[in-house]
Amino acid sequence: MTASEQIRYGFYLRPSFSMSRAQVEIHEILRHQYGLHVASSFMPHATLKGFFRSDAPVATIVARLDTALAGREPFVVYNNGVVPFRTSAIVVLVQHLPDGKTNQPLQALHEAALDALLPLVHPACNFTPREWYGKRFAAHLTLAMADIPEPHFAEILRFVRAAAPILPASFVADTLQLFAFTSDDWAGRWWETMRWELLHSWAMGDGG
Repeated sequence: MTASEQIRYGFYLRPSFSMSRAQVEIHEILRHQYGLHVASSFMPHATLKGFFRSDAPVATIVARLDTALAGREPFVVYNNGVVPFRTSAIVVLVQHLPDGKTNQPLQALHEAALDALLPLVHPACNFTPREWYGKRFAAHLTLAMADIPEPHFAEILRFVRAAAPILPASFVADTLQLFAFTSDDWAGRWWETMRWELLHSWAMGDGG
């Protein structure tokens, strides 16, 4: 397996400290109560562009994102509550404003990331074709994913919702991050051998 075949990149919005701490606490409770661990193997984040394979040098990826992010200012992201994604994940949705409308600065940031990164995605990328992006984008903070036993999904969802309100009501989006992920088997149970590294960060509102 070549280096580009082994690596997947991800471009994420980093939550605030208080939001990250609360999310990690839920991860820990679900690990101790139900043995769930996949969500906690990630850093706290809201995906802007999910896993993608690319042969482009990291410097090229960073440069395109530099251009896409130039001049962007921090904005507020709101907690829309706990929702299930089918029976495969439980998340805190952060896509909308309190009145239910789309958070346009967040949507615009996602679309700018797509414009920058989709031209660099390898044709054989196994994640991008099935990713929810563009109009289907639903920004979220993952509480559990991939390893939720389907017979117990409804119980675990009730258990999580009983903790409401979960996480702070809002946070300021001001930091963006590019990660590299490796796994021994991206076509299978990739989460069992996944490792990650922070490659680059951007702070909106300070020119960088």
